[in-house]
Amino acid sequence: MSTAIENEFKFQIEQRVDIPSIIQELEDYLVSHYVDYKMKTRQSVDTYFDSKDLELFHSGCTMRSKVSSTGKIKLTAKKPISNDFGMMSREETEIISDGKYKTLKKFCEECFPGVEFQKKPVLTLESERFAFYYKDGSDVLLSLDTCTYKSGKKSKSFVEIELESMSDSTVRDFDSIGIVSFIGDELGFENVTKSKYHRGIEWLLSENVQI
Repeated sequence: MSTAIENEFKFQIEQRVDIPSIIQELEDYLVSHYVDYKMKTRQSVDTYFDSKDLELFHSGCTMRSKVSSTGKIKLTAKKPISNDFGMMSREETEIISDGKYKTLKKFCEECFPGVEFQKKPVLTLESERFAFYYKDGSDVLLSLDTCTYKSGKKSKSFVEIELESMSDSTVRDFDSIGIVSFIGDELGFENVTKSKYHRGIEWLLSENVQI
């Protein structure tokens, strides 16, 4: 089990965009600022768990199981620390899972004592990630995610760009090249300070879906 502080800027756009063009613009920006990066892609399916009264949602927390296209399963618990000036900082605890429910149940109980989780996920998210790994003072992950929420016959798609750095404290000094401003001002993405899970549940509630 590992625990660290996740510091991240999130940007979202719901309208249709040319994904290859956005990726190329991000690459061009990194190259123009002499950034040496490595790029990887992956697909994943995330399922989110909560209590019947959505205790985690109301407290800004997240309990997620991520199954990647390689078959690896990760369980992640996130708890809010701060949400200032467009950046989210959360405590992130993560383990590799064997996919068994008892492993998920034990992890939920350890991370959120007293919360009675439903056995069935409350939200599913399918995504494809285009990730750029580089250094800017610390290790940085710039990613573009094409995402689709799914609940029964309902679905909602959006695109998100994240800039994040893991640390042992809340820090903001991982964007000396100014890519945060570029994403908002030039690419037209909107800065958001809510997690994918929080926004997903807000969507379900707006659709009057029984959770």
